[in-house]
Amino acid sequence: MTKKIGFFVADGFQALDLFGPLDTFMEANSFISEAYSSCLLGLTKAPVKTCYGQVVSVDLDIYQAVEIDYLIITGGSGMRQLHLSPKQVNALRSIADSAERVLSVCTGAFVLSDLFAEQQHRITTHWRHCRQLAEQAGNYQVEQDPLFIESGKLWSSAGVLSGVDLALEVIRRDFGNTIAASVAKELVVYLQRRGGQSQYSDLLKVQSSDSMRLNPLLEWLSENYHKAISVSAMAERISVSDRQLTRLFKQHLNSTPGHYLNQLRLNRARDLITCETTSLVQVARQVGFTSYDSFRRAFYGQFGVSPSYFSRNRQ
Repeated sequence: MTKKIGFFVADGFQALDLFGPLDTFMEANSFISEAYSSCLLGLTKAPVKTCYGQVVSVDLDIYQAVEIDYLIITGGSGMRQLHLSPKQVNALRSIADSAERVLSVCTGAFVLSDLFAEQQHRITTHWRHCRQLAEQAGNYQVEQDPLFIESGKLWSSAGVLSGVDLALEVIRRDFGNTIAASVAKELVVYLQRRGGQSQYSDLLKVQSSDSMRLNPLLEWLSENYHKAISVSAMAERISVSDRQLTRLFKQHLNSTPGHYLNQLRLNRARDLITCETTSLVQVARQVGFTSYDSFRRAFYGQFGVSPSYFSRNRQ
């Protein structure tokens, strides 16, 4: 049965918050006929402007009889500053109550928290606006780090492109790993950025720090993590001593070089396990572990569950 998705937009919405998830869901129809349908919802039926002035038409206003499975609230500067009247809140809440899932992208979380102000949920938004959201949404536990959070029927995501990650996760829940992976491949995106993954990567942490010396090494490690790499080999890569390298890693990544490489391998392993045709032994070899037992112990130490348990409960 087709899942009906309604995207709520208002003046000042972020275009990518709409079209990123929209394209992701619609691409699923290439693999499963009529998997999803979509419509744009507005406060009125008047055209709506993005935060940069482009104009889009809406299909329905929030007062029409709208039956949808998923309500997705887009973000943007206008959505963060949107003040809904009690009548508008009631109309949108009625749509949300009848939906199976209610999702926000980026600062759409501000509207989401207004709609369910009396409830208590975990929620996230773009890291830049988490403090403001926490001040406005007193009942909510606002978390700055995750890419997206599921709290009951409410889902919230961090910022802009995390809306694509959120859409891929919903597709995975609806139709399985294979379809989600196929959609990701068509969109040329990296599939498994999980909800618990940080909003900004280690590379971004280093790029925003006062030292750029680790960048070439981290990029090289991301492509060669499956190889046997010693700390000395890492140090030689950027022409520093072993001791200097350890100091740089602790200063900018709060980690040792060896621990960072291990985390890189295990995070990649977690992502590979979602591929239904890949065995756990193959995964261990692909990410550079010489034995499955050492991989199993390291995986448990990192994620608190065994690889086999994670594999069984990935859906």
